[in-house]
Amino acid sequence: MFFSPTRDELQWAAHRTDSDEHLLALLLTLKSYQRMGCFPRVEDIPEAVAEFVRRAVELPEGTLAVYRAAKTMKNHRGLVRQRVGVAYDQGQARQIAEESIRKEAVSKNRPADLINIALEKVVEAGLELPAFSTFDAMASTVRKEVNASICAGIHERMSVPERAGVLRLLEERESDGTTPFNRLKKPAQGPTWSHFKNLAKRLEWVDGLGDMGVWMDGIAAGKISDFAGEADAADVAELRDYKPVKRLALVACLVHKARMRVRDDLATMFCKRVAMKIKKAKVELEEIRPAEREIVEALIGNYRTVLKNIDEGGPAQAALEKAAAMTAEVRAALEGLDEAAPVDEVAWRLEGRVSPAVLALARAQVVQAGGFGAVTRAVEGFGGFAKQYEQIEKVSAHHGNFWEVLLYGQIGRDRAVMSGLAEKLAFTATSEDGRVLDALAHAQRHQAARGEYISALGEDGRAVDISFATQNWQKAVLDKTRPGQFVRKHFEAMVFTALAEELRTGDVAVVGSEGCADWSQQLLAWETVEGKLASYLVEVGLCEEGEAADFDAAFT
Repeated sequence: MFFSPTRDELQWAAHRTDSDEHLLALLLTLKSYQRMGCFPRVEDIPEAVAEFVRRAVELPEGTLAVYRAAKTMKNHRGLVRQRVGVAYDQGQARQIAEESIRKEAVSKNRPADLINIALEKVVEAGLELPAFSTFDAMASTVRKEVNASICAGIHERMSVPERAGVLRLLEERESDGTTPFNRLKKPAQGPTWSHFKNLAKRLEWVDGLGDMGVWMDGIAAGKISDFAGEADAADVAELRDYKPVKRLALVACLVHKARMRVRDDLATMFCKRVAMKIKKAKVELEEIRPAEREIVEALIGNYRTVLKNIDEGGPAQAALEKAAAMTAEVRAALEGLDEAAPVDEVAWRLEGRVSPAVLALARAQVVQAGGFGAVTRAVEGFGGFAKQYEQIEKVSAHHGNFWEVLLYGQIGRDRAVMSGLAEKLAFTATSEDGRVLDALAHAQRHQAARGEYISALGEDGRAVDISFATQNWQKAVLDKTRPGQFVRKHFEAMVFTALAEELRTGDVAVVGSEGCADWSQQLLAWETVEGKLASYLVEVGLCEEGEAADFDAAFT
């Protein structure tokens, strides 16, 4: 137990006391200071603690820790201070405590946190701690002063229209009788299409309240969170009891947090929506398995019909032969003529029958087109080319566990919403790898496209880098018959999937959010770390005290 005196402590106390009562009192004074950092009155020490120490040092039963003279108690405290290496200077201790509390109150709001930091600083200075009530009163006073200064700063940085707009949140009434202030507190709903649209409208509404970045300039994130939490816990009636400046500042902080939260909610909902669509694509892939045989047999039958149309004896082949025969005579008569041949010579070759020859060529073209039309009509009878391609992709997907080609079909009407989300939110890469965001920008530039393919070249004329994608995605996006182009629908689905994954892992951040913020911006600057690194390495046992070593960012 912590109050157990060591052999060395017992010997030290025994050499400085002349009775069992004083020995017990000195040991209790020492152990209490080691535990609390201050000197309690002996009579305030719990009886159980005093009895435990008495038994630990084997003093006679019934021995009590008493001071018959105040001078003895004062001498004992001096002995303890000398042993533990602290000085008694209450004025300096209070000054250090107040300075540390004032400094930390700018970023911390809980009194317990402020008091703990002040305690630590006073101990580091080698001073005896003042009474706890001193720290408590000091933390309350300084915290109140700092918070008032922060609230005044928020008030000053807001324009008059912005102040009026924020205060109207507490005054206006919605159709359901509630104030817009209550709307700030509403959490996000499920990742449905309608909720997606509602969140997008909420984002526009919150952003329209003002430039919160200016309002909160220089204020620590923790402080903003505490102020917003205080506003969130209160209702409109309670907030009206606050002083105007504080009321405005608390609501402004809640607005700022709501602005960040709606961005988090949109990003989270986007990720959930994409995950849901991927799951459905994989389910669809599994559902293809029992239907695969039927699809394959249908495709084989369709292919057989097409072959019959273009095979020997089929309508397409017959049309080609007829068209060739119709043009053979004209070609024979005109053989040897070049592009510069005069009209008179052409007429002479055709015995003056130029018009019949031209008509014969035209009829040949019609016959030839009719032959190809027979093939087209056959495919249309199977549901059209798009239907055939879709069935082929389904079979291909099943054989290669290729759910990626099915994803776009699941996205459906979400395409417009997801594209709109990408426009409303500002994304940033948290590393030097910006390939996914480059691909997203390329997809946005071709958002209005409706064709099957889009260019694979970016604005700089270079190919858009999709090396971040899996082999399956690259196989879906790239068509070997169309070099320099992307299959538009699969490219969009790939970008949405990659963006959701990058948001989930933190490789892409949402500007102005909280949960999806750029974590790299929260790291300490190397200049700050460098001064503390040596002592930290000693503390964790990676370096010896006083050991000279050069540290750099690469070492860490």
